[in-house]
Amino acid sequence: MEKNKYKIALLSDLADGMHNLLKSSVSLAKMVDAEIEVFNVRKPTDIIGKDNQLSAIRTINHEYIVTDKRMKNILAPFSEDYGVPIRYSSTFGNVKTEIARYLDDNTPDILVLGRRKTKPFNTVDDRIINFVLSIFKGSVMIVSEENGLKPNMKIGIGALNCSDESLSSSFPEALFAHTNSPLKSFSIVNGPTTQPQPHEFLGKKIVDYVFDYNDNTMKKLPIYLSKSKVDLLFVERKKKEKQSTSTPSNIYDMVKKLDINLMIAGEQNLQRDFQSKLNIA
Repeated sequence: MEKNKYKIALLSDLADGMHNLLKSSVSLAKMVDAEIEVFNVRKPTDIIGKDNQLSAIRTINHEYIVTDKRMKNILAPFSEDYGVPIRYSSTFGNVKTEIARYLDDNTPDILVLGRRKTKPFNTVDDRIINFVLSIFKGSVMIVSEENGLKPNMKIGIGALNCSDESLSSSFPEALFAHTNSPLKSFSIVNGPTTQPQPHEFLGKKIVDYVFDYNDNTMKKLPIYLSKSKVDLLFVERKKKEKQSTSTPSNIYDMVKKLDINLMIAGEQNLQRDFQSKLNIA
């Protein structure tokens, strides 16, 4: 039996960074042979303001039509140009409630979210991302606003305090076939450590970098990643139990403000044959 494709869900509000998110999603989909569905959700208050109930209903109905047309105009060229199936659905309501309902109904394998670069740090984006990480057990890719992935291009892959076991169980192996250089493994430790021994992952050489945990290391981390030409950084998700700052449980908090594409490990094993088909909300 031919296995079904991976399912990538892109959460969107059709903001200005939509094209960058789509390019990154398409790039990921082509690497792991996946289908994409864009799920657009907006709060009703974003469009109806202080309208009365009847006027609000008319406004929302009109906005559904406008949104549907806009999504078709944006998505169709991407799907045609890159040969990747892209479906979409849209709704209005409480953002967290609708996201939770969508994830429960559609069970995607990988979620893609964006983060807008603002000053001060965008707390709205951060709240949504933290909410998604609290309810979704799969892998989550958070796309940099300015440095997203490009379709049909090999990428530099790095891992920060991420074990080989997490990499092999949380992500499709096909993803690692598209690296343009040896895998980079960055370890930030608190206290004495042994010199890393040369090793491989999925037949690819791993270059290890070990740093002591301190403020200076965290300030220079973007420089290390840039010099190492890392386009996608893998990290393990934050765990609830309290651990020291050098453990993977706090790594996401360390790097979430960096202008780099992040792939956060899921809690489920993706190395499997899929039997269910893509459901549409």
